[in-house]
Amino acid sequence: MPPGRYHLHEDKLLLSLLRQGDQHAFDMIYNRYARELLIKAHYKTGVKEISEDIVQDIFTGLWVKREQIEVRQSLGAYLNGILDHKIIDYYRQACTHLRHIDHLIEMLDQPEISPIDKMAYKEQESALHAYISGLSEKMRAIFILSRYERLSTDEISQKLSLSNQTVRNQISKALKILREKLTGQGLFEK
Repeated sequence: MPPGRYHLHEDKLLLSLLRQGDQHAFDMIYNRYARELLIKAHYKTGVKEISEDIVQDIFTGLWVKREQIEVRQSLGAYLNGILDHKIIDYYRQACTHLRHIDHLIEMLDQPEISPIDKMAYKEQESALHAYISGLSEKMRAIFILSRYERLSTDEISQKLSLSNQTVRNQISKALKILREKLTGQGLFEK
């Protein structure tokens, strides 16, 4: 049998064993595809930790839903399709959380705020500032230039002599950290 056909045949066998709860089959699938997925995720997100979380989530889902899995093409195409959806979900969530943080910042500019809103805002603002000050020096500087001074990625990278990708990565990491902290405090919903 040609190598490509053997690979597809072996994937079908591994899937069959996986559906039966075979841990060894799962490990073989993981060893075969995890690195490829991680490289693709990192290329699309630019953040190692987020890429690792996405790939881990894919394989956790694969194990948990192993009995319901329907692979119409190849296993590689199936896993890459899941990866694409998870990356889209990641960017959707990042945009939602960014809008929330931007909304908190916009509240600073509102002249008239009700006493209840003012109290809630002060609590959120205080927590936000505390979490921002807890970021690493470089991450904090980039975040402040981006969100408070409204500088573009290009302007920040020139000002701090960093690559655009580094600036984007640091902003993304800062948003993830702030989102987790604010969510953990119940200051906004996931």
